[in-house]
Amino acid sequence: MKKKNSMYAGMITLVTVASVLITGCGSQTAENVQTPSTSSTAATTAPKKDPVKLTMWGAVPAESGPQAAVDNWNKLHPEIQVEYVRFVNDDAGNLKLDTALVSGQQVDMYMNYAFNTLEKRVMAGNALDLSTFKDYNIDDKMGSGAAIWKKDGKYYGVPTKKGLSFVWLNKDMLDAKGLPVPTNWSLDDMRDYANKLRGDKVWGVAESDYYFTVPINGSLMKQSLLMTKPDNTSAFDNPFTVKTLQVYSDMMFKDKTIMPHTEQITSKPALDQMFVKGETAMLFSTEQIFRTTNNLKDFPRKFKVAAAPAPSVTKDQTDYMYNGGLGDVLTINSKSKYKDEAWQFIKWYADEGMLPLAKGGRVPSSKDFKADAAVKAMFEGVEDTYDLESVKRVMFGNLPLSLTQLDAKTSSDFQPVYDKVFTQKITPEEGSKELARIHNDNLKAAKK
Repeated sequence: MKKKNSMYAGMITLVTVASVLITGCGSQTAENVQTPSTSSTAATTAPKKDPVKLTMWGAVPAESGPQAAVDNWNKLHPEIQVEYVRFVNDDAGNLKLDTALVSGQQVDMYMNYAFNTLEKRVMAGNALDLSTFKDYNIDDKMGSGAAIWKKDGKYYGVPTKKGLSFVWLNKDMLDAKGLPVPTNWSLDDMRDYANKLRGDKVWGVAESDYYFTVPINGSLMKQSLLMTKPDNTSAFDNPFTVKTLQVYSDMMFKDKTIMPHTEQITSKPALDQMFVKGETAMLFSTEQIFRTTNNLKDFPRKFKVAAAPAPSVTKDQTDYMYNGGLGDVLTINSKSKYKDEAWQFIKWYADEGMLPLAKGGRVPSSKDFKADAAVKAMFEGVEDTYDLESVKRVMFGNLPLSLTQLDAKTSSDFQPVYDKVFTQKITPEEGSKELARIHNDNLKAAKK
């Protein structure tokens, strides 16, 4: 009996020991599994960080490249999402942007297309001084041409594209008249071409008000981007101004090769569409017209497009500067809550992101941008509809380029003078003197 009890006691002891061991192992295993399981649950239930949302304002239609660029960025950077907002680059459109900046609407980044509008926004405190960032050398990336966008020696935006004003030509009309594509010509030459090319319901040349000033500015910029003489008085009262106003006035009223100023103001024609429809033989504009000439679906045409440099006032001008250089200056609003994120986007956009805009003729200015890719995008699928030799000669040539830094107020105050000249209320000589008077008054007022 003792022997049997002893055997039971031993079995109990073994069971007890096994139970302890199993319990210990079970406890250890549960502890090892439970810890990572709890951690995983915590990570899963932690709230996701909302992406930073930026707005970028620009004047190029969204469908002409900006939206594709923004979409590409948004795919690459889910943590920073950008929305593109379009404004029209005219007085009303720029007022809309300025109002948004002043009223505190979310404008994180915006494009500037003229120095005087950028300058005004800098002075209003709506543009960030980019010298606060040390990881991107604008002069090195964009070249010496970028410097004209400095305000008091500082950059308040990154100039992202190269561009210039030039004359678009209907190559088929030139060929029919036996006229070569001009490579170096004057206003008198352009007037002569317009007379030879005009026809029934076809203007010789078309251009907006802005391009009436291009030959005048081109004659003065070598001396001063502020359009002043060495004594800091206005340079506008000069023979080149008179000549320019006279030629355009004669084309309107004597030759009838360009639409009269009053008619153009009243009817507000789409000049790019006039060109592709064959309603004007020549169009004085910029690379922005690629958006129309490349769009054969909406604007079909059967003729080849050629390009010529902007005409100088006279053929013997040795100091003439062609209107162009670096533009599309992308600025950060100094009041943005997301300056660092906006800066990340701008660097990417300038060096690689703006490729979708090349189709519309915007040539990237960064040396790190793959130029071949931009050229390919610009002409892909429409190569046969261009006189490529002339277009490339103008757009990728070595013309001396510059942009005026005439202040915004003076530019605006000049418009009534041009209106009077081109409605024959005052003579070109009187117009030249009036431009100088207005400019001098504003120069004096700026010193006070």
